[in-house]
Amino acid sequence: DAFREDEKKFLVSAGSGNAKPTMFLFNDTQIINETFLEDINNILNAGEVPNLFPNDEADRIVGDTRAKAKDAGRSEAKDAVWQYFIEMVRDNLHIVLTMSPVGSALRVRMRMFPALVNCCTIDWFLPWPD
Repeated sequence: DAFREDEKKFLVSAGSGNAKPTMFLFNDTQIINETFLEDINNILNAGEVPNLFPNDEADRIVGDTRAKAKDAGRSEAKDAVWQYFIEMVRDNLHIVLTMSPVGSALRVRMRMFPALVNCCTIDWFLPWPD
């Protein structure tokens, strides 16, 4: 689906051979399916979404990232290069989530996806609703 393709793009942008600082802005009104938040939770926790990339795409990413990993003193083995890719994603990707605290949706989502609390800084700009 389109969300998964967007995820792939911003992960590759943040972690591959030409890695650059990347921001992903996601609003609670864009949550069509709760699996979107499951993926965001995984990225916040581990820096990756399990099984997001098919083998051929993962091999291409490893190939694109191998030279940078070698320059950083890492092994050229596939697993080591993939781990380097994940580390680059964690260093370069910034996820900005905008959510309304009105109603119970935010509270329920924070319970279901603990990385929304544990791996985020929460800023609010207006008085918190009662």
